[in-house]
Amino acid sequence: MKLANKSILAITAILFVGNLGCSSKLTAQSTAEVTRTAIDRDTKTSKRKTSSNKKKKKTTTSVETEIDYRYVVNGKTYEGYTEKDGDMQRDFQTGSQVAVCYNPSNPEESDVFAAGYKCGE
Repeated sequence: MKLANKSILAITAILFVGNLGCSSKLTAQSTAEVTRTAIDRDTKTSKRKTSSNKKKKKTTTSVETEIDYRYVVNGKTYEGYTEKDGDMQRDFQTGSQVAVCYNPSNPEESDVFAAGYKCGE
């Protein structure tokens, strides 16, 4: 993952932790265009001893979908970034239209969802 993406991820995590319950504020809805979708695979290998004192390796891979998107509220264009667990490329293809839920008091707070999602429910 690039340094810029790591910085964005750290800022997003801080904002999320600082705004627990923020999703309840994302009650307004519009349409967003997906501008970029990428898969981030993180492979981790751990070693542990078994009962016979042999070392056993275990490899796990986690997959997240990184999504950049753009949307308009009251004539102003906003850009957003989010990560979804798993491979969500089918639901968030570059150029596709998806639902964006945003905070009507602060439209920069947003998240995207597959088409057909209803915000605030």
